[in-house]
Amino acid sequence: MNTQLHCISRASPLIQALLLSLVLLLLPSFVVCNTATVTKSRSILPSQNRAKIWGIVPKLIDSNIPKQIIVMGGPASGKGTQCQKLADKYGLVHISSGDLLRQAVSSSEGPTSSHISTIKQCMEAGKLIPDSLMTRLILDRLRSRDCQERGYILDGYPRTLAQARSLQDAGINPDVFLLLNIRDEDAIKRVIGRRTDSKTGHIYHLEYNPPPNDPEIQKRLIIRSDDTVESMKVRLRQFRENVASVESWYRDIKREVDGSSTPSEVSRDIDATLKQMRKRKQRA
Repeated sequence: MNTQLHCISRASPLIQALLLSLVLLLLPSFVVCNTATVTKSRSILPSQNRAKIWGIVPKLIDSNIPKQIIVMGGPASGKGTQCQKLADKYGLVHISSGDLLRQAVSSSEGPTSSHISTIKQCMEAGKLIPDSLMTRLILDRLRSRDCQERGYILDGYPRTLAQARSLQDAGINPDVFLLLNIRDEDAIKRVIGRRTDSKTGHIYHLEYNPPPNDPEIQKRLIIRSDDTVESMKVRLRQFRENVASVESWYRDIKREVDGSSTPSEVSRDIDATLKQMRKRKQRA
C-alpha cells in the first residue's frame, strides 16, 4: 500500500489532476442510500455540477488559458455549440445573450422585467434589443459569483460598439475575441432546419442533428419565432452592419476561425488558437 501511495505522489501534476477529478466525479456513486432508486439517481451528476468538477482540471494544469472570452458570429454560425464545448472543457460559465433574453421574456422578475414586451417584439421581428436593456442583463449575470470565480464565455455579446464600450466602462476586459466566420447562405440553411425541444431546450437539426424518433419528443418540437428565412435575412444584415465596429474595438485580441467546418473541426481550431495565445502570454 505504501508503495502505491509513493508512486501516486511522484506522478506528474497532469495525472494528479485527472485522478482528483475522477474521484470527485465518481464519489456520489459510492454514497450509501436507503433505496436502490435513490442510489442510482445520486450517481448521475447534473450538468452544472459536472462543469464545476471538470473546472478543477484546467486550474491545476494551466492557469494561463483565457478565462474571459467573447465568442462572436452571425446567427447560426455555431457559436452556441462552441461556447458550450469550451465551457465543458475549461469549467467556464457559458453566458448566452439569446438564452438570457428568452429567460427574461418568460419571467416576471429580473433587471428588465418592466421591458418584457419590448424585448419580445424585437425578438419576433429579428431586430436587435436596445443596448441599455441588453447591457443590463449581461452585467447582472457577469457580477454573479460563479462568473467571478470560474471565468466566463460571452456568447453573442457585445454586438454593437455601444455595448462594447459599456463593458469597458464596467471594468470588463476580455482576454480574447473569437470571431466565427460563415457564409449567409449556409447560415440560412442551418436555421430553417432547426427545431427546439420546448421542454428541455435542446436544439436539433432535421439534417445535421435529427431528433430521436420518439413520439413524445416529436410533439414537443417547435420552431423559434426568429428561425425563419425572413427573420434571418434581417438578423444577418444587422449583424454585418454592427460587427465591423466591434471587431475594430477588439482588434488587438481578435482571432478569426472558420465556422463553416464541422463542429469538431471548429473546436480543434479554437483550441489551437487559445494555445497560441497562452504561449504568447507565457513569453510576455
